[in-house]
Amino acid sequence: MPSLSGTPTSPTKSSTSAWSSSLDIEPIAVQIPPPNICSRINDQVTSNPALARPLFDFAEHVRRRSYVMHNFTFEDFETSVLLDQGVDRMLSEVFQPPCTPPPYTFEIGDAGDKGRGMFALRDLPAGSLILVEHPIMVAPYLVGLNVPLADIYADLLGRLPLELCKEVVKLYSGSHPTLEDIFCRNALGIQLQVPDDPHPELTTHRAVFLNTSRCNHSCGPNARWEWDTNTFALYLSAVRPILKGDEITIQYISATSPQHERHAVLQDQYGFLCHCSYCDLPSKAAVLHSDNTRILLSQFWNNLPSFEEWCVDQTLPDDVLVKLHLDALRMIKQEGLQVLDGERHVDAIAMCYGALADADMFRAWTERVRDAKVKADPAQALVFAKWLSNPITFPAWGWRKTLCGRMKDDSL
Repeated sequence: MPSLSGTPTSPTKSSTSAWSSSLDIEPIAVQIPPPNICSRINDQVTSNPALARPLFDFAEHVRRRSYVMHNFTFEDFETSVLLDQGVDRMLSEVFQPPCTPPPYTFEIGDAGDKGRGMFALRDLPAGSLILVEHPIMVAPYLVGLNVPLADIYADLLGRLPLELCKEVVKLYSGSHPTLEDIFCRNALGIQLQVPDDPHPELTTHRAVFLNTSRCNHSCGPNARWEWDTNTFALYLSAVRPILKGDEITIQYISATSPQHERHAVLQDQYGFLCHCSYCDLPSKAAVLHSDNTRILLSQFWNNLPSFEEWCVDQTLPDDVLVKLHLDALRMIKQEGLQVLDGERHVDAIAMCYGALADADMFRAWTERVRDAKVKADPAQALVFAKWLSNPITFPAWGWRKTLCGRMKDDSL
Protein backbone atom coordinates (compact mmCIF):
# COMPACT_ATOMS: atom_id res chain seq x y z
CA MET A 1 0.00 0.00 0.00
CA PRO A 2 1.29 3.53 -0.78
CA SER A 3 3.09 5.35 2.02
CA LEU A 4 1.03 8.39 2.97
CA SER A 5 2.56 11.45 4.56
CA GLY A 6 1.40 12.84 7.87
CA THR A 7 2.38 16.33 6.75
CA PRO A 8 1.02 18.49 3.90
CA THR A 9 2.02 16.96 0.60
CA SER A 10 3.28 19.16 -2.21
CA PRO A 11 2.85 17.17 -5.42
CA THR A 12 5.61 17.63 -7.93
CA LYS A 13 4.35 18.04 -11.48
CA SER A 14 7.12 16.51 -13.51
CA SER A 15 7.80 16.20 -17.24
CA THR A 16 4.61 17.86 -18.38
CA SER A 17 3.42 16.95 -21.88
CA ALA A 18 0.82 18.92 -23.83
CA TRP A 19 -1.99 17.02 -25.52
CA SER A 20 -4.50 19.20 -27.31
CA SER A 21 -7.49 19.01 -29.57
CA SER A 22 -7.35 22.78 -30.16
CA LEU A 23 -6.86 23.93 -33.72
CA ASP A 24 -3.83 26.07 -32.91
CA ILE A 25 -1.81 23.67 -30.78
CA GLU A 26 0.37 20.93 -32.21
CA PRO A 27 1.14 18.08 -32.44
CA ILE A 28 -2.43 16.86 -32.11
CA ALA A 29 -4.68 18.29 -34.82
CA VAL A 30 -8.39 18.61 -34.17
CA GLN A 31 -10.55 16.03 -35.85
CA ILE A 32 -14.22 15.98 -34.92
CA PRO A 33 -15.57 12.41 -34.84
CA PRO A 34 -18.22 11.43 -37.41
CA PRO A 35 -21.81 12.47 -36.59
CA ASN A 36 -22.92 8.91 -35.83
CA ILE A 37 -20.20 8.53 -33.17
CA CYS A 38 -21.00 11.95 -31.69
CA SER A 39 -24.68 11.03 -31.54
CA ARG A 40 -23.96 7.70 -29.84
CA ILE A 41 -21.70 9.29 -27.22
CA ASN A 42 -24.19 12.12 -26.65
CA ASP A 43 -26.90 9.55 -25.95
CA GLN A 44 -24.64 7.67 -23.53
CA VAL A 45 -23.71 10.79 -21.58
CA THR A 46 -27.10 12.52 -21.49
CA SER A 47 -28.88 9.33 -20.43
CA ASN A 48 -26.48 8.76 -17.52
CA PRO A 49 -27.79 10.75 -14.50
CA ALA A 50 -24.50 10.23 -12.66
CA LEU A 51 -22.71 12.41 -15.23
CA ALA A 52 -25.24 15.26 -14.80
CA ARG A 53 -24.82 16.63 -18.35
CA PRO A 54 -28.27 16.51 -20.05
CA LEU A 55 -27.15 18.97 -22.77
CA PHE A 56 -23.77 17.35 -23.52
CA ASP A 57 -22.39 17.93 -27.04
CA PHE A 58 -19.43 15.66 -27.84
CA ALA A 59 -18.38 17.63 -30.94
CA GLU A 60 -18.05 20.83 -28.87
CA HIS A 61 -16.42 18.82 -26.10
CA VAL A 62 -13.68 17.72 -28.51
CA ARG A 63 -13.20 21.21 -29.97
CA ARG A 64 -12.59 22.77 -26.56
CA ARG A 65 -10.30 20.21 -24.92
CA SER A 66 -6.66 20.80 -24.21
CA TYR A 67 -4.81 18.34 -21.97
CA VAL A 68 -1.67 18.04 -19.90
CA MET A 69 0.01 14.83 -18.85
CA HIS A 70 2.32 14.71 -15.84
CA ASN A 71 3.00 12.98 -12.52
CA PHE A 72 2.13 13.80 -8.93
CA THR A 73 4.78 12.58 -6.52
CA PHE A 74 3.75 11.65 -2.96
CA GLU A 75 6.89 10.67 -1.04
CA ASP A 76 7.68 7.19 -2.46
CA PHE A 77 4.53 6.94 -4.60
CA GLU A 78 3.69 8.45 -8.00
CA THR A 79 0.39 9.19 -9.73
CA SER A 80 0.33 9.58 -13.51
CA VAL A 81 -2.45 11.87 -14.76
CA LEU A 82 -3.97 13.11 -17.99
CA LEU A 83 -6.14 16.14 -17.23
CA ASP A 84 -7.89 18.93 -19.02
CA GLN A 85 -5.75 22.04 -18.53
CA GLY A 86 -8.59 23.87 -16.80
CA VAL A 87 -9.13 20.98 -14.38
CA ASP A 88 -5.40 20.72 -13.69
CA ARG A 89 -5.18 24.43 -12.84
CA MET A 90 -7.99 24.06 -10.29
CA LEU A 91 -6.14 21.44 -8.27
CA SER A 92 -4.39 22.65 -5.16
CA GLU A 93 -0.65 23.14 -5.32
CA VAL A 94 -0.41 21.56 -1.85
CA PHE A 95 -2.72 18.69 -0.97
CA GLN A 96 -3.85 18.32 2.63
CA PRO A 97 -2.41 15.35 4.54
CA PRO A 98 -4.71 12.32 4.49
CA CYS A 99 -5.49 10.57 7.74
CA THR A 100 -3.59 7.38 8.48
CA PRO A 101 -5.63 4.15 8.53
CA PRO A 102 -5.02 1.47 11.15
CA PRO A 103 -2.42 -1.15 10.13
CA TYR A 104 -3.10 -4.73 9.05
CA THR A 105 -6.69 -4.30 7.94
CA PHE A 106 -6.59 -6.20 4.63
CA GLU A 107 -4.64 -8.40 2.27
CA ILE A 108 -4.96 -9.19 -1.43
CA GLY A 109 -5.66 -12.85 -2.15
CA ASP A 110 -7.29 -15.42 -4.40
CA ALA A 111 -11.02 -14.79 -4.96
CA GLY A 112 -11.73 -17.86 -7.08
CA ASP A 113 -13.50 -17.22 -10.38
CA LYS A 114 -13.33 -13.48 -9.70
CA GLY A 115 -9.53 -13.46 -9.82
CA ARG A 116 -7.89 -11.54 -6.99
CA GLY A 117 -9.76 -9.79 -4.21
CA MET A 118 -9.37 -7.92 -0.95
CA PHE A 119 -9.85 -9.79 2.36
CA ALA A 120 -10.07 -8.66 5.97
CA LEU A 121 -7.04 -9.50 8.12
CA ARG A 122 -9.04 -8.94 11.30
CA ASP A 123 -12.58 -8.17 12.40
CA LEU A 124 -13.59 -4.72 11.10
CA PRO A 125 -16.45 -2.91 12.88
CA ALA A 126 -19.03 -0.95 10.90
CA GLY A 127 -17.69 2.51 10.13
CA SER A 128 -14.04 1.55 10.55
CA LEU A 129 -11.48 2.86 8.09
CA ILE A 130 -9.87 0.11 6.00
CA LEU A 131 -7.43 2.03 3.82
CA VAL A 132 -6.46 5.41 2.42
CA GLU A 133 -4.98 5.36 -1.06
CA HIS A 134 -3.76 7.69 -3.81
CA PRO A 135 -4.64 6.67 -7.38
CA ILE A 136 -1.94 5.24 -9.60
CA MET A 137 -3.42 6.72 -12.82
CA VAL A 138 -6.15 9.29 -13.57
CA ALA A 139 -7.72 10.24 -16.91
CA PRO A 140 -10.92 11.97 -18.08
CA TYR A 141 -14.08 9.90 -18.37
CA LEU A 142 -14.12 10.82 -22.06
CA VAL A 143 -10.89 11.72 -23.84
CA GLY A 144 -11.52 14.25 -26.61
CA LEU A 145 -8.52 13.38 -28.76
CA ASN A 146 -8.21 11.67 -32.11
CA VAL A 147 -5.55 9.42 -30.60
CA PRO A 148 -6.14 5.73 -29.78
CA LEU A 149 -6.90 5.27 -26.10
CA ALA A 150 -4.33 2.49 -25.99
CA ASP A 151 -1.62 5.01 -26.92
CA ILE A 152 -2.76 7.46 -24.24
CA TYR A 153 -2.89 4.77 -21.56
CA ALA A 154 0.50 3.49 -22.68
CA ASP A 155 1.95 6.98 -22.18
CA LEU A 156 0.34 7.20 -18.73
CA LEU A 157 1.70 3.81 -17.77
CA GLY A 158 5.13 4.63 -19.17
CA ARG A 159 5.46 7.57 -16.81
CA LEU A 160 5.44 5.24 -13.80
CA PRO A 161 8.37 3.35 -12.27
CA LEU A 162 8.77 -0.18 -13.64
CA GLU A 163 7.64 -1.89 -10.43
CA LEU A 164 4.41 0.10 -10.39
CA CYS A 165 3.84 -0.70 -14.07
CA LYS A 166 4.02 -4.40 -13.27
CA GLU A 167 1.49 -4.01 -10.47
CA VAL A 168 -0.92 -2.18 -12.78
CA VAL A 169 -0.74 -4.93 -15.41
CA LYS A 170 -1.54 -7.52 -12.73
CA LEU A 171 -4.88 -5.82 -12.04
CA TYR A 172 -6.45 -7.58 -15.03
CA SER A 173 -6.95 -11.31 -14.53
CA GLY A 174 -8.19 -12.18 -18.02
CA SER A 175 -6.12 -13.56 -20.86
CA HIS A 176 -4.37 -11.22 -23.32
CA PRO A 177 -5.32 -7.98 -21.57
CA THR A 178 -5.16 -4.67 -23.42
CA LEU A 179 -4.33 -1.40 -21.72
CA GLU A 180 -7.94 -0.29 -22.33
CA ASP A 181 -9.19 -3.41 -20.53
CA ILE A 182 -6.83 -2.82 -17.61
CA PHE A 183 -7.72 0.85 -17.30
CA CYS A 184 -11.47 0.91 -17.94
CA ARG A 185 -12.35 -2.29 -16.06
CA ASN A 186 -10.36 -1.36 -12.97
CA ALA A 187 -11.06 2.37 -12.81
CA LEU A 188 -13.38 3.98 -10.28
CA GLY A 189 -15.26 7.18 -11.06
CA ILE A 190 -13.85 10.06 -9.02
CA GLN A 191 -15.08 13.66 -9.13
CA LEU A 192 -12.81 16.62 -9.90
CA GLN A 193 -13.77 20.27 -10.01
CA VAL A 194 -14.10 21.77 -13.49
CA PRO A 195 -14.04 25.42 -14.65
CA ASP A 196 -17.35 27.22 -15.10
CA ASP A 197 -16.95 27.44 -18.87
CA PRO A 198 -19.16 26.65 -21.85
CA HIS A 199 -18.86 22.92 -22.61
CA PRO A 200 -16.58 22.16 -19.65
CA GLU A 201 -14.86 18.87 -18.95
CA LEU A 202 -16.98 16.19 -17.29
CA THR A 203 -16.48 16.18 -13.53
CA THR A 204 -16.25 12.37 -13.53
CA HIS A 205 -12.75 10.97 -14.13
CA ARG A 206 -11.43 7.42 -14.25
CA ALA A 207 -8.95 6.56 -11.50
CA VAL A 208 -7.07 3.30 -11.04
CA PHE A 209 -5.89 2.22 -7.57
CA LEU A 210 -3.45 -0.57 -6.80
CA ASN A 211 -5.43 -1.84 -3.80
CA THR A 212 -9.02 -0.59 -4.05
CA SER A 213 -9.21 -1.64 -7.70
CA ARG A 214 -8.70 -5.19 -6.38
CA CYS A 215 -12.04 -4.99 -4.54
CA ASN A 216 -14.65 -7.08 -6.29
CA HIS A 217 -18.23 -5.98 -6.85
CA SER A 218 -21.22 -7.05 -4.81
CA CYS A 219 -24.84 -5.92 -5.10
CA GLY A 220 -24.82 -5.90 -1.29
CA PRO A 221 -21.31 -4.55 -0.60
CA ASN A 222 -19.82 -4.48 2.89
CA ALA A 223 -17.58 -1.48 2.21
CA ARG A 224 -17.87 1.99 0.73
CA TRP A 225 -15.25 4.23 -0.83
CA GLU A 226 -15.25 8.01 -0.83
CA TRP A 227 -13.04 10.35 -2.81
CA ASP A 228 -11.49 13.50 -1.35
CA THR A 229 -9.89 15.92 -3.80
CA ASN A 230 -8.29 17.96 -1.01
CA THR A 231 -6.02 15.02 -0.15
CA PHE A 232 -6.19 13.49 -3.65
CA ALA A 233 -6.97 10.19 -1.96
CA LEU A 234 -9.66 7.54 -1.65
CA TYR A 235 -11.00 6.40 1.74
CA LEU A 236 -12.39 2.87 2.05
CA SER A 237 -14.50 2.03 5.11
CA ALA A 238 -16.76 -0.78 6.32
CA VAL A 239 -20.51 -0.15 6.15
CA ARG A 240 -21.33 -3.18 8.33
CA PRO A 241 -19.21 -5.52 10.45
CA ILE A 242 -16.70 -7.53 8.38
CA LEU A 243 -15.26 -10.68 9.92
CA LYS A 244 -11.63 -11.75 9.63
CA GLY A 245 -11.18 -13.63 6.36
CA ASP A 246 -14.30 -12.16 4.71
CA GLU A 247 -13.92 -10.63 1.28
CA ILE A 248 -14.19 -6.84 1.24
CA THR A 249 -16.52 -5.77 -1.56
CA ILE A 250 -17.72 -2.50 -3.08
CA GLN A 251 -20.37 -1.58 -5.64
CA TYR A 252 -19.23 -0.75 -9.17
CA ILE A 253 -22.67 0.53 -10.21
CA SER A 254 -25.89 1.62 -8.52
CA ALA A 255 -27.21 -1.38 -6.61
CA THR A 256 -30.80 -0.12 -6.41
CA SER A 257 -31.57 -1.03 -10.04
CA PRO A 258 -33.42 -4.29 -10.81
CA GLN A 259 -31.24 -7.37 -11.20
CA HIS A 260 -31.51 -7.61 -14.99
CA GLU A 261 -30.42 -3.97 -15.37
CA ARG A 262 -27.47 -4.43 -13.01
CA HIS A 263 -26.36 -7.53 -14.88
CA ALA A 264 -26.60 -5.79 -18.26
CA VAL A 265 -24.48 -2.83 -17.12
CA LEU A 266 -21.88 -5.02 -15.40
CA GLN A 267 -21.57 -7.24 -18.47
CA ASP A 268 -21.26 -4.25 -20.81
CA GLN A 269 -18.86 -2.14 -18.73
CA TYR A 270 -16.87 -4.74 -16.79
CA GLY A 271 -17.29 -7.97 -18.73
CA PHE A 272 -18.73 -10.22 -16.01
CA LEU A 273 -22.04 -11.48 -14.66
CA CYS A 274 -22.56 -10.96 -10.94
CA HIS A 275 -23.10 -14.10 -8.82
CA CYS A 276 -23.10 -12.45 -5.40
CA SER A 277 -25.48 -13.80 -2.76
CA TYR A 278 -27.87 -10.93 -3.48
CA CYS A 279 -28.12 -11.96 -7.14
CA ASP A 280 -28.11 -15.77 -6.91
CA LEU A 281 -31.58 -16.02 -5.41
CA PRO A 282 -33.58 -19.28 -5.25
CA SER A 283 -36.56 -18.29 -7.43
CA LYS A 284 -37.99 -15.71 -9.82
CA ALA A 285 -40.33 -14.63 -7.04
CA ALA A 286 -37.34 -13.90 -4.78
CA VAL A 287 -35.70 -11.87 -7.55
CA LEU A 288 -38.91 -9.88 -8.09
CA HIS A 289 -39.22 -9.22 -4.36
CA SER A 290 -35.60 -8.04 -4.23
CA ASP A 291 -36.07 -5.83 -7.29
CA ASN A 292 -39.19 -4.20 -5.83
CA THR A 293 -37.45 -3.62 -2.49
CA ARG A 294 -34.49 -1.93 -4.16
CA ILE A 295 -36.78 0.28 -6.24
CA LEU A 296 -38.64 1.32 -3.08
CA LEU A 297 -35.34 2.21 -1.43
CA SER A 298 -34.20 4.23 -4.44
CA GLN A 299 -37.42 6.28 -4.31
CA PHE A 300 -37.79 6.43 -0.53
CA TRP A 301 -36.82 10.05 0.10
CA ASN A 302 -38.82 11.32 -2.89
CA ASN A 303 -42.11 9.96 -1.52
CA LEU A 304 -41.65 10.93 2.13
CA PRO A 305 -43.39 13.77 4.00
CA SER A 306 -40.76 16.14 5.32
CA PHE A 307 -40.06 16.31 9.05
CA GLU A 308 -41.49 19.85 9.15
CA GLU A 309 -44.66 18.81 7.29
CA TRP A 310 -45.22 15.92 9.70
CA CYS A 311 -44.76 18.20 12.70
CA VAL A 312 -47.72 20.39 11.68
CA ASP A 313 -49.99 17.96 9.78
CA GLN A 314 -52.65 16.63 12.13
CA THR A 315 -53.88 14.15 9.48
CA LEU A 316 -50.63 12.22 9.66
CA PRO A 317 -50.33 9.65 12.49
CA ASP A 318 -47.77 10.38 15.20
CA ASP A 319 -45.77 7.26 14.33
CA VAL A 320 -45.97 7.42 10.52
CA LEU A 321 -42.40 8.63 9.94
CA VAL A 322 -40.93 6.30 12.55
CA LYS A 323 -42.62 3.31 10.91
CA LEU A 324 -41.47 4.34 7.42
CA HIS A 325 -37.85 4.75 8.52
CA LEU A 326 -37.90 1.47 10.45
CA ASP A 327 -39.21 -0.24 7.33
CA ALA A 328 -36.40 1.32 5.29
CA LEU A 329 -33.81 0.01 7.79
CA ARG A 330 -35.37 -3.47 7.50
CA MET A 331 -35.17 -3.34 3.69
CA ILE A 332 -31.57 -2.08 3.79
CA LYS A 333 -30.57 -4.99 6.00
CA GLN A 334 -32.46 -7.48 3.81
CA GLU A 335 -30.71 -6.29 0.64
CA GLY A 336 -27.30 -5.61 2.21
CA LEU A 337 -27.47 -1.99 1.13
CA GLN A 338 -25.88 -0.24 4.09
CA VAL A 339 -24.06 1.88 1.49
CA LEU A 340 -27.35 3.81 1.21
CA ASP A 341 -26.50 5.47 4.54
CA GLY A 342 -28.79 3.82 7.05
CA GLU A 343 -27.49 6.36 9.58
CA ARG A 344 -29.72 8.92 7.93
CA HIS A 345 -32.78 6.84 8.86
CA VAL A 346 -31.52 6.40 12.43
CA ASP A 347 -31.04 10.17 12.66
CA ALA A 348 -34.59 10.75 11.37
CA ILE A 349 -36.08 8.34 13.92
CA ALA A 350 -34.26 10.07 16.76
CA MET A 351 -35.57 13.44 15.56
CA CYS A 352 -39.14 12.09 15.41
CA TYR A 353 -39.00 10.85 18.99
CA GLY A 354 -37.59 14.23 20.01
CA ALA A 355 -40.50 15.99 18.30
CA LEU A 356 -42.87 13.60 20.10
CA ALA A 357 -41.16 14.43 23.43
CA ASP A 358 -40.57 10.71 24.09
CA ALA A 359 -37.46 10.92 26.28
CA ASP A 360 -36.71 7.19 26.55
CA MET A 361 -36.92 6.45 22.80
CA PHE A 362 -35.15 9.71 21.97
CA ARG A 363 -32.21 8.71 24.15
CA ALA A 364 -32.10 5.17 22.70
CA TRP A 365 -31.94 6.34 19.08
CA THR A 366 -29.77 9.37 19.75
CA GLU A 367 -27.14 7.07 21.28
CA ARG A 368 -27.02 5.21 17.94
CA VAL A 369 -26.64 8.50 16.06
CA ARG A 370 -23.90 9.60 18.45
CA ASP A 371 -21.94 6.36 18.08
CA ALA A 372 -21.87 6.79 14.30
CA LYS A 373 -21.25 10.53 14.03
CA VAL A 374 -18.71 11.04 16.80
CA LYS A 375 -16.33 8.65 15.03
CA ALA A 376 -16.26 11.00 12.06
CA ASP A 377 -16.40 14.24 14.07
CA PRO A 378 -15.34 13.93 17.74
CA ALA A 379 -16.26 17.58 18.27
CA GLN A 380 -19.94 16.58 18.19
CA ALA A 381 -19.57 14.49 21.37
CA LEU A 382 -20.40 17.43 23.65
CA VAL A 383 -23.58 18.23 21.71
CA PHE A 384 -24.86 14.66 21.96
CA ALA A 385 -23.91 14.47 25.64
CA LYS A 386 -26.02 17.57 26.27
CA TRP A 387 -29.05 16.16 24.44
CA LEU A 388 -28.79 12.78 26.15
CA SER A 389 -28.50 14.23 29.65
CA ASN A 390 -31.28 16.76 29.09
CA PRO A 391 -33.46 15.90 26.05
CA ILE A 392 -35.48 19.13 26.21
CA THR A 393 -32.35 20.97 24.99
CA PHE A 394 -32.79 19.21 21.63
CA PRO A 395 -33.80 22.05 19.25
CA ALA A 396 -36.88 20.24 17.89
CA TRP A 397 -38.03 18.89 21.26
CA GLY A 398 -41.82 18.56 21.43
CA TRP A 399 -42.42 20.18 18.02
CA ARG A 400 -45.03 17.65 16.93
CA LYS A 401 -47.10 18.09 20.09
CA THR A 402 -46.64 21.85 20.26
CA LEU A 403 -47.24 22.70 16.59
CA CYS A 404 -50.09 20.24 16.06
CA GLY A 405 -51.70 21.47 19.28
CA ARG A 406 -51.37 25.05 18.11
CA MET A 407 -52.85 24.18 14.70
CA LYS A 408 -55.76 22.43 16.43
CA ASP A 409 -56.43 25.44 18.64
CA ASP A 410 -56.35 27.78 15.66
CA SER A 411 -58.95 25.66 13.87
CA LEU A 412 -61.44 25.94 16.73
